[in-house]
Amino acid sequence: MPELELDADISHPMQVISLNHALSQDERFDMVGANGTYLWYLKRLEPPEALETPLLLKPHLPRYNRALLSVELLQVEWELDDEWGEGGLGADTSAMAPSTSFTLIYPHRRYGTLPLSSRTSGFFPKRKQGRSMVTIIDGRWGKRFNAWVVHEGRYICGLKEWMDEHNLPVGAQVTLERTAKSGEVVIDYRPRRMKREWSRFAAADLTHRTISFEMNKVQITCDYDDYLIVAAENVDELDELARLYEESGVTVDELVEQIVPELTKLSPQGTAHAKTIYSAVNLVWRCPPGPVFYALISNRRFRDTGGGFFALDVS
Repeated sequence: MPELELDADISHPMQVISLNHALSQDERFDMVGANGTYLWYLKRLEPPEALETPLLLKPHLPRYNRALLSVELLQVEWELDDEWGEGGLGADTSAMAPSTSFTLIYPHRRYGTLPLSSRTSGFFPKRKQGRSMVTIIDGRWGKRFNAWVVHEGRYICGLKEWMDEHNLPVGAQVTLERTAKSGEVVIDYRPRRMKREWSRFAAADLTHRTISFEMNKVQITCDYDDYLIVAAENVDELDELARLYEESGVTVDELVEQIVPELTKLSPQGTAHAKTIYSAVNLVWRCPPGPVFYALISNRRFRDTGGGFFALDVS
């Protein structure tokens, strides 16, 4: 603080209080500290996702009858641990774990964010609103960089470059590990020998406002959830389709009705897994698993074939 040339007759604690108050009144600065610590950062240096939540990270939370979900679907929901879902671990559990792992869904891969879910929230500072800055350490290369915890949005942003550098696909299994220093977290993934694997590719038809899928091969260098993996032929067109859906007020029932027949065409068995349907819906409409699964079981066109798979009912 000496370089600020504050009045030497004012006590240091009062100088700190006055400076924090002045910065809080200056719209150029953002208070990114946590747990009673004041830390200020220039807003213009923060990533866009820290200042405004992208459309695809804003959840739709339609009401549904959760009691009708089967134990099998509730187990799938628990595995997904969606930050807006109802079936995750308790926050106290994640606060005690030395490490955790989760899978990337499309909205987070699209914007380079991590979910602030029941499994991950205990690794990051807690605030009711605003943003907190943390240091992320790349477990592969040791690189250190800043990330921002967007508390109300339930995500951590600033990791797009890291995801791009390691070529992580949707469905990649990501790990977090605590360090001895508060506010620092090690991030890593589970590497494997590079191999070309089949993936679902999504394409947006903006004229008819629909989404279609086909199978194609992509290079994979990490462990991933085969049910969640999906790639976009054109992310800008998917973004536009998401915007059109938002404007038109599309419902989860309408999306599931449209998407399931597309996905079942890709399987020789004519089935699609509940995880895959959830992942596909979230390409264009952010929603936790519960409402998606309820839309599945309440639609007479679809039949539960067991193991989390659904098929078209041709009877």
